[in-house]
Amino acid sequence: MNILPALTRYKLHHALFWMIFFTVWVLLRIDDYPALQATVLAGLLKVVTLAGAVYFTSYVLIPRFLYRQQYLVFFTAFTGLIGGTGWLVIRLLNLVLQPYAGRIAQWPNASLNSQLYDVYIPLFFMVGAITGVQFYIDRLQTQHRLQSALRASAEQELQYLKAQINPHALFNSLNAVYFLIDKENKAAREMLRQFADLLRYQLYDCNTDAIPIEKEAQYVASYVAIQQMRLNDNCEVSFYCDPAMQHFSVAPLLLIPFVENAFKHVSAHVRAPNKVAVSLCRQGPFLQLETYNTRERPVNGNGTHHGIGLANVKRRLELLYPGKHTLQIAETEHAFHVTLNIRIT
Repeated sequence: MNILPALTRYKLHHALFWMIFFTVWVLLRIDDYPALQATVLAGLLKVVTLAGAVYFTSYVLIPRFLYRQQYLVFFTAFTGLIGGTGWLVIRLLNLVLQPYAGRIAQWPNASLNSQLYDVYIPLFFMVGAITGVQFYIDRLQTQHRLQSALRASAEQELQYLKAQINPHALFNSLNAVYFLIDKENKAAREMLRQFADLLRYQLYDCNTDAIPIEKEAQYVASYVAIQQMRLNDNCEVSFYCDPAMQHFSVAPLLLIPFVENAFKHVSAHVRAPNKVAVSLCRQGPFLQLETYNTRERPVNGNGTHHGIGLANVKRRLELLYPGKHTLQIAETEHAFHVTLNIRIT
């Protein structure tokens, strides 16, 4: 077992870092305090307050102000954080050392100069240095995700080019088939029209990083309509699209794999009802896709539909919406229920 990935996964490297920092601090400052217990308590105080300032800067100040280029606000808030943390350290340290007052010849942080050199300035540089390293690591991770997304996009485009046929010839052929179908066979004509819409969307509309949700929702609706005509009367198919699904964009072809899986793995019971339900809603700042389908009873515990397509779309979600999506797949003996939430604002 590789230790480093496990440490990173469970954030144990943070705890390891602060434990080492605490140990080094105690060893360096043990002669400055009247007793070992006082040194340990002072070290815990220093480490806890320093860690609090570091994480508050990393997870609140930097994302909220620095990433948004509000430099003056960030510097003001950072300075205020250092001042407040330093003041708290001085007051708490006095309380910690109060039982040892009779054994202290020179009280720490008694003068303004000692407070500046022993608390405020070290706190400023240590918090700044540690958060600077964290900021640099975040930038590297962002660049890595961007490069991974570009590689995935290039691979997808290459596969598309390999499989591409002449679009004009394809649509001319579909039009010819459309007019060969008897006019009385409205269902066949409607299915062919919906199929042409799907191809047109894939060939002409998806060559971009983001697409209006209205087009993506219409694509899903057309796919559901085709599947509804294909399935027999013993399968209930429902599709709902929230009227609020407009005026924002998503990555193209991101929702359809979940809908495809619902139809691919829907049950085919003769007597029991079969059902596929697809819902697109806007829940505040989130786009929510829900799919539900009944399933055949698994044989020997082998009845999952977690295939390659689902693995690929999970990877796309990680690259395109890191930390901005949740995916829940509820699997029971008789049904699958998928809920995808993507932050769009």
